[in-house]
Amino acid sequence: MNWVELGNKLVAGKVELDQITLNEKTFKFSSNQTKFISNFKDRFCLYSGGFASGKSLALYIKLILFCKCFHNNRVILGRRTLQDINRSILPEFLELMPPSWYRHRVKDATINFPDTKSQIILFGLDALQQGSMADIKKSQQQLKSMNIGAFFIDQLEEIEFEVFNVLDTRMRRMMPYCQGDMTTNPANFWAYDYFKANPRKGTCLIEGSMLDNKENLPPEYLQAQLDKDERFVKRYVYGQWTPDVLTDKAVFAPEQIDWFEKMKRQPIKTEEGCEIYEDVKLEQRETYQMGVDPSEGSVDPSSISIISSGGKKVAKFNGKIPIPALIEKVKFLYYKYSRPLIIPESNAAGAALIEGIKDLRIYKRKQFEYREKKETEKLGFNTNYQSKQALISHFQELLRKRVPKIYDDKTIQELKVFIWSDQARQKGAGAQRGFHDDDVMSTLLAFWDYSPQKIQAVRAKRSIPPIKRRYQYL
Repeated sequence: MNWVELGNKLVAGKVELDQITLNEKTFKFSSNQTKFISNFKDRFCLYSGGFASGKSLALYIKLILFCKCFHNNRVILGRRTLQDINRSILPEFLELMPPSWYRHRVKDATINFPDTKSQIILFGLDALQQGSMADIKKSQQQLKSMNIGAFFIDQLEEIEFEVFNVLDTRMRRMMPYCQGDMTTNPANFWAYDYFKANPRKGTCLIEGSMLDNKENLPPEYLQAQLDKDERFVKRYVYGQWTPDVLTDKAVFAPEQIDWFEKMKRQPIKTEEGCEIYEDVKLEQRETYQMGVDPSEGSVDPSSISIISSGGKKVAKFNGKIPIPALIEKVKFLYYKYSRPLIIPESNAAGAALIEGIKDLRIYKRKQFEYREKKETEKLGFNTNYQSKQALISHFQELLRKRVPKIYDDKTIQELKVFIWSDQARQKGAGAQRGFHDDDVMSTLLAFWDYSPQKIQAVRAKRSIPPIKRRYQYL
């Protein structure tokens, strides 16, 4: 086989590879495998599918093509850990090739192709997303020294978007074609939006089913999978990639999400980076509350939500900004919406935020001091396991009364992937891996001190002329 000629034809779109012979074995591809392997026109190609749908084989075949068809190529093969690569990928991948094709250097974590001078670098991507910031920066610097022509990731659902983005910046080698190729099981993580819900330019998504590969599966195995519960079959047999089948741990029910989906609309304007869905309406005796989920701005975004006394989420901000900049956003929305009660999370970065806004109206929580044996007041909402359950329960109660009205798509999408969790850092509930829950948390905080009875009392007070009000409420 003339590998260089095959590579030129694939790049030119003159051939679709529906079968190949490797190591004296012929592999015939399904239509979805053919589409994935033959795609040399998009910068990123993702193969999503159920279990045993043939997506891993397609990934390995394409990896061989990038090393045999293009000379002097340098390719990263990544998974969450290097151990995952050695245990789950290499046994099947190396079986596809005659030993004379490659040199596997275990110590260097490389696979070299002497005839084409191409190289595969085996990379445990967890080093780029776990551990201390110093360790992450060190790993990123190691990656930044590389000049690659392609990257391949098996099980993309285990990888954060920031890692994917760093790999993209390294893909600049002068090759006939550079591409990122990946596989995933259907999962609620960042790639659902990036490749399917709102596909970015230069992306290709191919979705496969276990049934695509049924000729290569024992009939009893296939039947055993089809006999499992409906959610499992939709997700892992048919490979359906839709939020409603992805988790059985969702905090908010599908009918609640559907209710919000029908309200979704664009903001009427943007002011100072804040989305405005409804301007202040003091003439209608509206009052407002503000929830703030602060972050230091380096990893997670900060989020601000403004709700009206009618239960509408009328404004929001979301972005990775330092605390001083977040303070300015809070103050802007505070004065725009007539000094609402601010309910900020007081944990971690919240302390610095509260210090910067302590002269504004801030929610005060009651806290019992055991040493002094008395109850004191503290600024902000302290999030722990118990208080987070109370926060969610309060919002759920309002949902049952159809009170909250949310219009922005990002919050609605975060509500879909907000799940019950046993991870300590999520305190009972949080975003599914690869997602954020900042908008959810700021929304829950904004509704925390909200009750229809309280709103009616405030409206009644505002309806009284100022002179009479002064004496009645002394």
